[in-house]
Amino acid sequence: MTEKLKLTIKKPLSLNKQSQLFQALKPLHEQAKKEKHQDLQQQRQNEREAKQKKREEIKVALRWLYEQFPACFNPKDLKPLKLNIDKDLFSFLEKENSPSKVKLRDALTYFTSNVHYLKAIINGTHRYDLNGQQAEEITQEQKDFAQNKLEKILQSIKTKNQHKIKSSS
Repeated sequence: MTEKLKLTIKKPLSLNKQSQLFQALKPLHEQAKKEKHQDLQQQRQNEREAKQKKREEIKVALRWLYEQFPACFNPKDLKPLKLNIDKDLFSFLEKENSPSKVKLRDALTYFTSNVHYLKAIINGTHRYDLNGQQAEEITQEQKDFAQNKLEKILQSIKTKNQHKIKSSS
């Protein structure tokens, strides 16, 4: 363990001594500031890399869903998914090259948070199973939930765009 050194001054320092002390400590302060900045940059870089890795894993899991269940998962024709469809998908995860449960859930979250998917819920009448067959009706409560979520996403996008415009000015 490293101990912090304590400096105890019994009498007030003269201006000359204060200046000397400040000059002696200045390089240490600058070094600590520089190290803190480097640590912060490294932390940001690690966060960017982790986000990029997660995005790639989601893309891989989505590709698997598109290939295995084209009747249900079609990026050009989004259908509202049956509730708890993840439970149906878990039985297929034993296959080779299938994603893990966590990656599958991340991909489903991404898929179902898509603006076009939310619009499919709002405008649709039924949810669909893995074979593309109608499974259950979409309730008004579910449509309202999707509408609220869509509005929040659109507001978030609008806010981000406003911040980008302000910061580039």
